[in-house]
Amino acid sequence: MLGLTNSDTGIRMLGLVIGLFFLTSLWLCQRWIGGRAPILSVALLGGLPALIFILGANRAYGFAGCLLVLSFGNIWRVLEFPTKSRILSAGFICLLFSQCVYYDVVFLGAMLAAGALVAIRRRRWKILWTMVGIGLLAGASLFVYLPAIFHQGSKYLPFWRSPFFDAATLWNGLGDALAARSSADPDGANGPQIWIWIGLLLVGIIVAVTMQRTGVRQTPKPQVAWKRAKPARSDLALFCVTSVVLGIIGYFGFLLKLQFFMQSWYYVEILILCAISIDGILSASWPALRPWGFVRIGFLVVMMILNAGPAWAEAHTRRSNLDVVATFLGHNASVGDLIVVQDAWEGITFKRYYRGQTPWLSIPPIDSHEVHRIDLVMAEMTQPQAMTPVLHAIANTLVSGNHVWVVGSIPIARSEDAPSEPIPPPPLPSEMPTKWWGGSYMYWWNQQVATFLLDHAQEEKPETIARPGRVNHFEDVSVIRFTGYKPGIE
Repeated sequence: MLGLTNSDTGIRMLGLVIGLFFLTSLWLCQRWIGGRAPILSVALLGGLPALIFILGANRAYGFAGCLLVLSFGNIWRVLEFPTKSRILSAGFICLLFSQCVYYDVVFLGAMLAAGALVAIRRRRWKILWTMVGIGLLAGASLFVYLPAIFHQGSKYLPFWRSPFFDAATLWNGLGDALAARSSADPDGANGPQIWIWIGLLLVGIIVAVTMQRTGVRQTPKPQVAWKRAKPARSDLALFCVTSVVLGIIGYFGFLLKLQFFMQSWYYVEILILCAISIDGILSASWPALRPWGFVRIGFLVVMMILNAGPAWAEAHTRRSNLDVVATFLGHNASVGDLIVVQDAWEGITFKRYYRGQTPWLSIPPIDSHEVHRIDLVMAEMTQPQAMTPVLHAIANTLVSGNHVWVVGSIPIARSEDAPSEPIPPPPLPSEMPTKWWGGSYMYWWNQQVATFLLDHAQEEKPETIARPGRVNHFEDVSVIRFTGYKPGIE
């Protein structure tokens, strides 16, 4: 992206720009819907480790979050005063938003449906058709992806789907996203944040519904009048509550259909939508109400105290230590040695940083490590002897008196239920209980390698590498060196 991802410094600068853009988006959105400072949004989102982790990452989620906020504000601006410039701006931002992540169409549809509902309530039929037009434009732009979604998507989805998925998986994933734990400590204790979020969301929904029943409208007093007319409080509340309710229903329905293993960043955009909607219901309608302003500031202070430790820890957590490992191996591994990376995805990062001359292989041994080549991994899953090249390379290296360096986070240990003889190749996906799920094969392949090394290597030595600080648990790897060859069970 603009050449910024060619270096680590460029990636950090890109993350900083997106982070500042996100804060700017929150302020603009709050101003557009009639508020002042986005205190509630900052209080709810600012200290979430999941948001800090993904907002500055070299992925689409951070930019998508910014465009979600801007789309929310621009749609309301069209509802408030549908000028040509506002309609064009909303259409352009919504179009960009729909191109970030596939499921962004769910959130965009929820916001446009909320806008259409407000337009119907006001009997503003031109605005209603404007909402429809923006939705059709964004939807039409996705037609180009239909072949990938229906053909390649259906082919590769089973690789990622959890064979153990149930409805509780969604709740556990939400708890992980709101648990206020850094990515270096995924098993840490949960905080009270999830209940604070749920409580505020319920309060917001109740307030919004109550406002629809009472039909209260804001009557500006001279001392707090704005330069422009204020929108109706109940209409703003209707827009916010409809957006968040439809967004939650649609997105959780999407996740139920997807059946992936839940990661914390999957929930970032729905949390952003919840935060700005709660802010719109509970604060934008009363910008000059001093007691409520003090309550918001007090809530911000409380959330800062709760999230300060995890947010600080996440801000100082490295995304990976594979750069340190690659440097270590570049200095210590010789040309005749062999490096085995236990995961093909870790091989992508390893290839980025490794500058040595020692040959290396990943598990499974695929030919490309530029991007996530699911097609190559799935092709290996259909090969009964997929690990034969790796096992032969390990044997030849040990027999020649050189070292085998194993890089990864999977322990080199024989499984408790493993047979005493060498681990056989895994069955084909059609015969595997977990079918095409890649996790079963990664475990099986690594068991083949581990068993071979335990049976044939004479010496096993974990290497001590200077720890660079807290490391994300997804790529916190170690190095074990194996030396010597002994005949074993063939």
